[in-house]
Amino acid sequence: MLFRSRDMKKFVFLLIGLLCLNASAEVITMDLTTATDINATPITYSTHSGSGYYDCRDVWEETYNDGENQRYIHTNNGRFRLSHMPSMASYGGMSWEGFTLSKVAQDTANVFGCVANGGMQGVGTPYAIGYFSEWVTASQGYSSNIILFDQTYYPEYVYICQNSNTMRAIVHGDVFNARAFTEQDTLALIISALDSNMQEMVTTTYYLAVDGQKNNGWVKVPLHNLGKAAGLSFRMTTTDIGDFGSNTPLYFALDALTVNTNLSTGVENVKKDNTNAKKAWHKGQVLIIRGDKQYNLLGIEIGS
Repeated sequence: MLFRSRDMKKFVFLLIGLLCLNASAEVITMDLTTATDINATPITYSTHSGSGYYDCRDVWEETYNDGENQRYIHTNNGRFRLSHMPSMASYGGMSWEGFTLSKVAQDTANVFGCVANGGMQGVGTPYAIGYFSEWVTASQGYSSNIILFDQTYYPEYVYICQNSNTMRAIVHGDVFNARAFTEQDTLALIISALDSNMQEMVTTTYYLAVDGQKNNGWVKVPLHNLGKAAGLSFRMTTTDIGDFGSNTPLYFALDALTVNTNLSTGVENVKKDNTNAKKAWHKGQVLIIRGDKQYNLLGIEIGS
């Protein structure tokens, strides 16, 4: 395809501008090995075993602490803050909600495990376990599970994995009142961008179980569509509902949340892997073509 002189000039100026923009961008990935409490005290993991589903060995030892210093887990020198126990009520160390950290390396029915047996760095490495509390969320007006940023960022992606206890429930149906899933059942994780007032804005949904298929390891969930955000909110829904709410245990595992100070672009992807992507000019705009997908220069898929 031939470029007209005027179109070529527009293309060159736009390309230069976007490359300059991305040159100053900072990509930040949440590193759970840097985790601390509010007072910058490093996270430590319990060496004491418990019983059955609630074995706390290799789990953050303050998981059931409802004190003020444990309201958030900080990582990356405070760039990310994961909510913990927003209700501030553990009922004598018997309950928790929000996020905790785990290094549980066995795929058991433990609520603190994940089917991958570890985080993105391998077996036994830390990962976050989220427990979505419908009751706490309804009573406080926002999700029990939020991650706040130290400034506004553009979320890029997050890795999500099935919780071991939840997997047992949807496969075997022998966890409390839960029943085994059929092909008609779904388990969804709804991720929303938060504004500075903690109000949910744009949303994306990832299905941990749908059409008879179940998440069985770490999956990269794109977040580009959420746009600029002050944080993220996580909610869960299930089709297995009883008289008192969801029967399915609403747990999930999370790791390697990645954000960008600038909006990611298709040009940035071409720079990273120009063997699998190419540029094209179509109807007055630059397109990035990767496989059978087409993106504009904001990285938004526009068709195939």
